[in-house]
Amino acid sequence: MQFLKKAMEFFKDNAVKFFGIDTRIIAPAETEIKNVDIRTNYTDYLFYTEDGNYLHFEFQTTDKKEDIKRFLYYDASLFYKDRRKIRTMVIYSADIDDAEIHIDAGSINYKIEAFYMKNLNGDEKFEILKNKIKNNKKLTSYDILTLSFLPLMSSKVSKSERTLEGIELANSIEDSEIKLKCLTLLYALFDKFGDQISKMRFKEVFSMTDIGKMIRDEGLKEGREEGRGEGKVELLIRQLTKKFKKIPSEYEEKIKKLPITTIDVIATDIFELESVEDLEKYF
Repeated sequence: MQFLKKAMEFFKDNAVKFFGIDTRIIAPAETEIKNVDIRTNYTDYLFYTEDGNYLHFEFQTTDKKEDIKRFLYYDASLFYKDRRKIRTMVIYSADIDDAEIHIDAGSINYKIEAFYMKNLNGDEKFEILKNKIKNNKKLTSYDILTLSFLPLMSSKVSKSERTLEGIELANSIEDSEIKLKCLTLLYALFDKFGDQISKMRFKEVFSMTDIGKMIRDEGLKEGREEGRGEGKVELLIRQLTKKFKKIPSEYEEKIKKLPITTIDVIATDIFELESVEDLEKYF
């Protein structure tokens, strides 16, 4: 969707400076990875850099021992596909301060870079941004990313509470272009790190903003326009696959048998679907 493309574009242009990475991104890269047995996986963010290599970002709110093995699998698959070097940075939320960053697998020696949001004081940065916005001062690119990452930083309040405060703060920005960037980045990032309950509350609040209403209308419009060319059923399956990464084959078959009116309902409700199992109620 167009609003997510804009969020990705802004992230591409400013993330390297925010995280202190000495390179220049030149373009987004395809985040879908197909391995030799045709199983599909997705990275969080993937970019081409000016030296012809990849810059790979992952956002983590949990520290599981299997995570670094998963990142190794992603990067090995990318190298197998394109023979490009991969630099991987994992952004850890405030409740993680010491993650495994290295695997010695004999002939394979793999290492990621860790950026710990625990080292950033979210409460302090929230107050600085709040005063800046209240006094109608222009936000820099660094400010916009800071606002978007507030829920991941150390704070006396929960991630979900800080996210909702971030939405309200972003929605109070007078500059409509800056407001759009902040809200869409919050939406795109929270969709990755939010839990089911806070996501539901997030979407309720977000849908009430002017940007949220615009995004919903845009999504419906894009769906109608693309649907004319390639069929509503195929379009819906594509959108669901993009949202949930994988759709069980039996669900695809059931969707293909649904009446068009039900297909339209699912397309309208797609923002409210929290898991692929939520499709059961339409069958």
